[in-house]
Order: sequence, then structure tokens, then C-alpha cells
Amino acid sequence: MASVTGLTHKFTSLDISKSNEPVAKLPTKFAAPNVPRPKVTSKPTVPVGYSKLGSKASSSSLKTQGTSKLIYDSAKTEKSKPPNPAHKRSESVDIGSYDGGLDSDTHEHVSSEDAPDLALDSSTLSTPTRTWSLHDFDVGRPLGKGKYGRVYMVRTKAPPRYILALKTLYKAELVKDCNERQLRREIEIQMHLRHPNVLRLYGYFHDSQRVFLMLEFAGQGELYRQLLKQGRFTPRRSASYAYQVADALSYLHSKSCIHRDIKPENILIGLNGELKIADFGWSVHAPGDRRKTLCGTPDYLPPEMVLRKEHGKFVDHWALGVLTYEFLHGSPPFEDKNRQNSMRKIARVEFKFPNTFEEDAKDLIGKLLRFEPEERLPLTEVMVHPWIVKYRNKN
Repeated sequence: MASVTGLTHKFTSLDISKSNEPVAKLPTKFAAPNVPRPKVTSKPTVPVGYSKLGSKASSSSLKTQGTSKLIYDSAKTEKSKPPNPAHKRSESVDIGSYDGGLDSDTHEHVSSEDAPDLALDSSTLSTPTRTWSLHDFDVGRPLGKGKYGRVYMVRTKAPPRYILALKTLYKAELVKDCNERQLRREIEIQMHLRHPNVLRLYGYFHDSQRVFLMLEFAGQGELYRQLLKQGRFTPRRSASYAYQVADALSYLHSKSCIHRDIKPENILIGLNGELKIADFGWSVHAPGDRRKTLCGTPDYLPPEMVLRKEHGKFVDHWALGVLTYEFLHGSPPFEDKNRQNSMRKIARVEFKFPNTFEEDAKDLIGKLLRFEPEERLPLTEVMVHPWIVKYRNKN
């Protein structure tokens, strides 16, 4: 049986920014760099992530959004080119058993007239994808379920039969919580992003009940689950992860995007073990803007949010410091059963380093967890910090 690893690696590495070429000829410039190819196994690793299905960001429009075509409807290509052996292998990949969940959905139907912001279809963009529908996929095992819908492991029916995660969101629930425009903003941001440590969004479509998001399949699931299972990570693994998150955040900031909710639950792990930042529900595209919205997760909030001050991209620098601390310790530095105590500690930047922390690690975290946002270590300097470099050189 073929490995899902090789097939998904092709899907996640597609350069779809402007291509009109057949899938077989698309380049791999967005593949994860310098990652060894995993061994071929008989069955794919089943992720346990994708369980967070909410959307929380600010409103926006998709009218000016641009992306490129995903060309799976390749009848002409099939006639003019010899068969690709990879296509045959993809058909034998085990995507698991469908539980019938999408067919049993009984959520209220919502018309496009009643919720125009949920009439989401990437085939209508200025640079469109092909037209997608649920009938274009073989649906496999469920990957997660939440308030707004479900996520399934699916495979495209048309060659080359790529594996991906199909996230569904119930329109009625989104309307009930007034999250229609927030979802549009989340999609608009994620659809533009092209980085090996950022989860890709390839396209989207809708029916009368649901919105469907075609997401990159992250085969090893949520980072949070692995951290919970292992208690804490080794310094080497923590440094590698901190580097990848810093690299991804540096890329996001270069695109004037602030994530605002970095935490283990919002980071997935790809088939090669690389991190994938996901869940852009709190993200904003804010070139030069200062924001006041209190958002994110309490343990990861920076002082400026706790004190209800304006904030910018440096909230992500603070979150990286909290994240690195949690990698090494298993819990965040300001965690407290009493939320008010936690907020007070954050506002005063009161925390202690365990004796197990190396001095270089303390130095890095301490330079990220600074009260004044502008004093936090730049992400480019995080990536060359002595603690990061020491462990990256051991790889």
C-alpha cells in the first residue's frame, strides 16, 4: 500500500500562485526545506488535530483576494501524457472509513440571500480555483468535531488524487454567533499565505448548510497533544520548534499579518515533523495599525492586552516567549488557577525560571517576555540566538 506521506508532500509543495500548467509539472518551491524524507509505511498517520472549528477575527471583504488555480480536472492532460505511477499509488492510500456525519447533518439551511458573507467560493476570485463541490472528494475518517462543524480526511477523486483535510462549518451556527464576516477575514488571510510552517488553504466552497475549507493535511496532528503526552520537550526539540515558529511569524509580519493567538493548540505537525501554524481566527491584516481588541488565550496574553492598551505585531513575540517556556516546562509561565492572579502576573511580568532551564534558554525567553513591546527581541535575532543555533547545529 502506498504511503500518504509522498502523496501529501506533493500536494503541500504546489506553487499555485499563478500556474496554469498541469498538476504533474507544478514546481515544489514551497516544500518544507531540508527535511529528510520519511520512511514509507503501509498506512498514514492519523492526526488528532483540526478539532478547533471556530472563527473569531475582524470583518473584511474577499473582493480583492487573489489566488491561483488548482487544476485537478485534467482530462486533456490524461490523454496527452503517459500514466503517472503515483496516481495509481494514491488510489491505494488508506484514508479510513467515513462515519456518515456529513450525510446525517440536520443543521438549518441558510440561503445566500440571508447570509451573503457565507456564499464563499474560491472559483469566483479574480484568479480563481476550479469549481469545487463535496462530490469531488472521497471522504474518509473524521479528524475532529466542534461547535461549528467537522473535519475529515479526504482524497480528490480526479487524478492525481491528493490527500487533504476538509473542514466544514455550519452556516446556521456562524450566523447565530455573528461570525460570518469573521470567517471571511480568516479565509482571506490564510488563502494568501505560502510558507512551509504555515498551514495551507487551497480553496473553499459552500452548500446550503455548510462552508467547506480545503486544508493541507498535517499528518501528525496537534502539537498540544504531543506536549500533553510527553509532559515537556527536550531542549533540542524546543529550540527547533521555536526557530520554526519564529520563521513563520517573521513571514506573517512581512505580509502585515498578526496572528494574535499563538499557542500549542493552534499549531499542527506535518508528515515530516515540521510545525504548521493554523487557526487564523484572531488574525488581522494590519499594516501600520494599532489594535485594541482583547483577544487570544489568557495564559498567552501580553501586558498591553491585559492593560487594555493598543497593541501590534509584538504580541506574537510575547507569545513565542510563552510558547518556548511551555515547550521546556510543560506549562506556561503565568499559569494560575485564579485568572485574576494570572492577569496580574502578566501585567507585572512576574514569573520564575525552573532550575532545569539552561542559561541561554532563560536569556532568549527573558528577551521575548519584556513589558515594553518594542523591547522584545526581533524575530530575526531569535532565529540566530545562541540557544537556537546550538541545537540547530546538532541536527
